[in-house]
Amino acid sequence: MNEQILARQKEAMERFGLDALAAFSTENVAYGIGYLIPSQFLNLRHRQFAVVVNRDGKSVLLLTSNELPEAEERSAVRDFRPYDQFADDPMKVLAGILKDMGLAKGRIGLEMDSLSANRWEVLKTHLQRAQWEDGCEAFRYARMVKTPDELDRLRKAARIADLAQAEAHLHVHVGVTEREIYRHVVDRAIEHGADRVLMVQVAAGERSTYSNPTPGEYRMKSGEVVKIDTFVEVGGYLSDTGRAFVVGEASQIQRDAWARMQETMAAIHSTIRPGASTKDLWQIFVNTFKKYDMEPAMRFLGHGLGLSLHEEPFIAAHTDTTLEEGMVFAIEPVYETRDKKMGFHLEDNVIVTKDGVENMTSHFGPELIVLG
Repeated sequence: MNEQILARQKEAMERFGLDALAAFSTENVAYGIGYLIPSQFLNLRHRQFAVVVNRDGKSVLLLTSNELPEAEERSAVRDFRPYDQFADDPMKVLAGILKDMGLAKGRIGLEMDSLSANRWEVLKTHLQRAQWEDGCEAFRYARMVKTPDELDRLRKAARIADLAQAEAHLHVHVGVTEREIYRHVVDRAIEHGADRVLMVQVAAGERSTYSNPTPGEYRMKSGEVVKIDTFVEVGGYLSDTGRAFVVGEASQIQRDAWARMQETMAAIHSTIRPGASTKDLWQIFVNTFKKYDMEPAMRFLGHGLGLSLHEEPFIAAHTDTTLEEGMVFAIEPVYETRDKKMGFHLEDNVIVTKDGVENMTSHFGPELIVLG
């Protein structure tokens, strides 16, 4: 296992009083081994995978035998325990792994939200003296601070998302459909090196206020706001970044709203540093909007970003997490007009650095983009 990721997991075990962590979800198995297992990505639920790590730093990968050749080529974990998906009981194999690691009576943190109920019942019968704990919080804690390798993948994903949006802008004009622009973003993202395009949201006019719009055949009109939000994956790590633009000609109301959003984002960036709190960021957001009689479109400002789109820490009214160097956020001070006719999407992907903040999505300037 990557030494820095292993260190994060050992720190999490110490913090939560665990002797071992067992990952089952697609993202936490990938966190341990360094790549997405195809069978998990395809959601073949009858194939069970797991990565077990103990406090001594030993790590073992449970996998189906058909995935072994690729694991031998790509996995950071080198102790493989393959099983025949049609003949073997994966929970019996997993219990054997835990026993071999000295955990027959250990305090083991499992991803309780990712292990199916039927397999959980079987696992308990194979290892009756173990102490089972919910390890979800330990995994969330471990993944909050990213390693240099994780940051490099996130930077690449963010750069691709920026470039794909910018190049799709060249095709915007009155009468073009949301779906046509969607296809341009996807094509450019793949050409620039994205491993996968998870989703691209394109929504014009009143649909620009939607939280998660699906691109359709709607044709863009002059003076309309258009939202683009782009999620691409590089090495398992994701971007979540977007911008609004206006088709044809922008009104003064639109320009003013965008300028105030940019002022808000700049104030948030200036507050980001190790030792600050998610509560501080939320308050800056609310106060700056309030200065202009603007209201947040949702009681939410941002979230951690990595192998999942939404990770800890979250930035919202109810959170108070201290920022650390190496944390990554998608920050989105979303605004919509009170009549719900226009929505303005602005989302940066940033890294908390030792001196402040690195904006990974800095391709676009602060001015409102007007196209076509």
